[in-house]
Amino acid sequence: MHHRRRLIYAALAGVVVAVLAASVLAASWQPAYSGLGGRLSGPRVPAPEQGSVRYEIRPGDNIADIMLRFGVPAAAVLQAARPDYDLARIRSGRELTIGYQHGQPHAVSLTYPIDEDSQLVVRWDADGGWVSSVDRVQYDERVVTRHFTIESSLWNASIDAGLRPIDIVRLAEIFQWDIDFNTELRKGDGFSLVADGLYLEGELRKLGDIHAVKLVVGGGDLVAIRHAGSDGGESFYDPDGKARRKPFLRSPLAFSRVSSGFNPSGRLHPVTGKKRPHYGTDFAAPTGTPIRAVGDGVVSFAATSGGYGKLVRIEHATGHQSGYAHMSAILVRKGQRVKQGQTIGKVGSTGLSTGPHCHYELKHGGRHIDPMKAKLPVSVPLSASDRAAFAHERDAWLPVLERASQAPE
Repeated sequence: MHHRRRLIYAALAGVVVAVLAASVLAASWQPAYSGLGGRLSGPRVPAPEQGSVRYEIRPGDNIADIMLRFGVPAAAVLQAARPDYDLARIRSGRELTIGYQHGQPHAVSLTYPIDEDSQLVVRWDADGGWVSSVDRVQYDERVVTRHFTIESSLWNASIDAGLRPIDIVRLAEIFQWDIDFNTELRKGDGFSLVADGLYLEGELRKLGDIHAVKLVVGGGDLVAIRHAGSDGGESFYDPDGKARRKPFLRSPLAFSRVSSGFNPSGRLHPVTGKKRPHYGTDFAAPTGTPIRAVGDGVVSFAATSGGYGKLVRIEHATGHQSGYAHMSAILVRKGQRVKQGQTIGKVGSTGLSTGPHCHYELKHGGRHIDPMKAKLPVSVPLSASDRAAFAHERDAWLPVLERASQAPE
């Protein structure tokens, strides 16, 4: 009897010891670093028992060193990721997310944002080792509004309102047929807009579709409402259903400054010093800046032409001819059809020129006209089949846009 009791007590003691040992091991568990080797770029980072840690990549960081610090098997993970993305190309400022699972002797996942919409995910699969995939970022959408007034520059006002550089370009593209953003915006002008805000983990990361936008310029309003037509194409229209897109852009350069305006009565030429007519508008910009075709057409000239230097002329179906001079490079050929906005050359200083700029001319019926003031052809209105759908969208977004324009900045 006593012998049997001693055996029972011994068995119970063994169970208690085993439970206590397991508890101690669980409390002290962290990824094993043995066998990873190499020198550390910083202290090893204790891993959580479950969950993830984030690390913002700094200038000069090496992906293998980061993996070593966080218990990620570098060789295996780099090899698994390579068909989808080369992790040696990580960029500073982006954030790595490393996942852990209790009981695993190493990290079980690594996530790296490739761009705003996709991320590389390398996961540990107990059956097949490390596997890699490129996943789309899943954003939460909420309608947001923005309103800002230009005090010093469009750039500063937009950034202060939480917009990104790409959003500024999008706004400029919506109204690029109506105004020249290089010359016509002034202090006191402003924007109001309604858009889809794309949120990640509760933080607004970027703007999605812009539904409606109002530009107050020179005391007048320009309103644009987004509409997807029955043909699948998307564009912006004014409240009456007339497309904001028109046959001609106001400027051949997206962002620059006017260094000399249209002056047919004559000006002192900066090279010859003689008074002569200036039949175009000069846009100063760095050498290599892309030059856009202001409208659809056919290239009628693409070569060097005396004082014009490297010159491109385009014939348009409306009876207009556009010219672009002093290029550093011509990217089209005579007889080629080009589309509005297509890059046809690069800013330079060839011919009679004192610095890099694009000399832009516009003719109609063989006569030079001021490209910045000329009344140009208007757009075609919405088709009858699209008007009802557009009216519904317009009536939904205009009140929201109006409230946004009256909100304090």
